[in-house]
Amino acid sequence: MITLNEIAYNIKNLAYGGSNSTENSISLRQIKHWIHYHRAKLIADNIDKGITNNQALYQNISFTAKNSTSTSVIGYYKEWDQYKIDAVTAPISTGDNFLENMPKNSDGFLNGEWLAIGSISTGEASSNGKNRNFYGEEVMSSQVRGDWRNFGAHSFYCPKPVQLKNDEGIKSVSITREVYFPDDITTVDVDESNEGLNRKLIKIYRKEHNMFDEYNKFTDYSEPYYYQDQSRKNNKNYISFQSLQISPNYHGGLNTPGNKKLFWKYTAGASMILENPTEIDMMGDWEDTKLNWDDATTPYPIPMEYISDLIQRVIQVEMQTELKTTPDIVTDGLDDIIKQKISGPQVQR
Repeated sequence: MITLNEIAYNIKNLAYGGSNSTENSISLRQIKHWIHYHRAKLIADNIDKGITNNQALYQNISFTAKNSTSTSVIGYYKEWDQYKIDAVTAPISTGDNFLENMPKNSDGFLNGEWLAIGSISTGEASSNGKNRNFYGEEVMSSQVRGDWRNFGAHSFYCPKPVQLKNDEGIKSVSITREVYFPDDITTVDVDESNEGLNRKLIKIYRKEHNMFDEYNKFTDYSEPYYYQDQSRKNNKNYISFQSLQISPNYHGGLNTPGNKKLFWKYTAGASMILENPTEIDMMGDWEDTKLNWDDATTPYPIPMEYISDLIQRVIQVEMQTELKTTPDIVTDGLDDIIKQKISGPQVQR
């Protein structure tokens, strides 16, 4: 696979005839921006030719607590980041019902898994996630015994996928859940030698946000679904998971094993074609660090057979216009080919 740096340097060398001088006005940063833009355009132009069947286009993302849109979780991680700098006050989750209930590691820190946010997990009295019948009327859910308070949701910031017809910018979204006892983190639900066997994949549907899909008679509003949207507050893209069960046994009115709080803890992921592949480094992983992206070593997500087309598009559309502009001549004595600059660099047409 080819890297972003290799594509960018290839374009720059072709544009400047293999020479590099202090007079070169186009930065690698600008070239890389063009590469992202024309990659997205190339994919859109070739979607009918089956380009989205190529696995090289997709990047895998995990939705962890690190990227939660929850204000309490965001505040927790801000305190944790500050603690890494000054080592004065370690973040705590006490005093916030939702943070106290969130899955943690043996040290008491959030481990990346998450709960659905609702009145049960936050301790609020308000109801959440009402179900709708065939006519769009709100009705009580028959999802579990108890009442409709057992619905919850959770949203996560993520890089924006390429906007393609039939939503082909998102190949798949998956979500799993398993039983979790927040009052006893030493509780072992599964034999450690078979860790993960208790984690079950659940079916999830996609719906259009703000398109009245919650009234769609062909999908049950009580079934888990997701949608993607853009935050009006900070212009960030996010994916929201809705109609998730908060607890496998509604513990607000029913008995639970050992009278302990009982929740579903969730993990989720997606396979996407990102508008800017380097933005994957904004996502957190299970060890509370960012996913790594390196322009020099990370394979750039594009099929090898389309690299020539990508380079050609950048040179013909972007570089030609830039390089045809006659630069200002400044006699600085640093470049012995300054006379050649009067006519501009020579590029293939």
